[in-house]
Amino acid sequence: MTKFFDAEGHRMAYDDVGDGEPIVLLHGFAADRRLNWRLPGWYEVLTGAGYRVLALDARGHGQSSKPSDIEAYRPAGIAGDALRLLDHLKIRKACLLGYSMGGRNAAWLLAHHGRRFRAVVIGGAGLNLLAPAEARRWAKRGFPLTADNARTESLAIPAMVPLYHRAVRRGGRTGALAACLMGAFPNMARRDFARVKTPALVACGGKDTLSGSPIPLAASIPGARAVVIPGRSHLGAVADPFFKGAVLGFLGSHS
Repeated sequence: MTKFFDAEGHRMAYDDVGDGEPIVLLHGFAADRRLNWRLPGWYEVLTGAGYRVLALDARGHGQSSKPSDIEAYRPAGIAGDALRLLDHLKIRKACLLGYSMGGRNAAWLLAHHGRRFRAVVIGGAGLNLLAPAEARRWAKRGFPLTADNARTESLAIPAMVPLYHRAVRRGGRTGALAACLMGAFPNMARRDFARVKTPALVACGGKDTLSGSPIPLAASIPGARAVVIPGRSHLGAVADPFFKGAVLGFLGSHS
């Protein structure tokens, strides 16, 4: 059953499944907690291993509020909602698992609020997280960033139209997705992780050109490990048994 809490005036949807140590799950861009985590079997894997799954729909996604204001999606907002969920549930410390956009948010939380997490998994975010996230870079990848982010097709190019249409059929708003894209993808640098003491795992697919290699990002985080998921693309890695096993092994080694 979907639950809700308030985060800076936004109505946030989440699932709370299982018993044991809590782990917060942060999904990718234009996905939601169901597509990223429940359908690929992560709920069963994690609850079966003794974890309490707290899977959140990010701002602009799923059943959560969908503001079209770019400022609502800055990391302190969209990533910080994980902390607000923990505060709402009166949980002092948890594990954290993010993928793609959720991996970027997990990296930001690791750098700025690492003490709230026992262990952090950054999935689907590697070398490219350390690259400059500027408008020209996004435009080269097919995302025309415009001030009029509320326009229905403001981000749509032929290859992206099906993604946004699927998101809209699930209740999404392209204006909110555009604002999220412009606000929630800052670049990070090695210095951001200089004081990190929380154990971290960085995992990307071996064929994931969107994320880049996990090795340079892991090398930027003190004590972090890198895992390459064999033969997997960005989307294909999420449900991969090797990835699930690597996550469970990592979390278990730092219990």
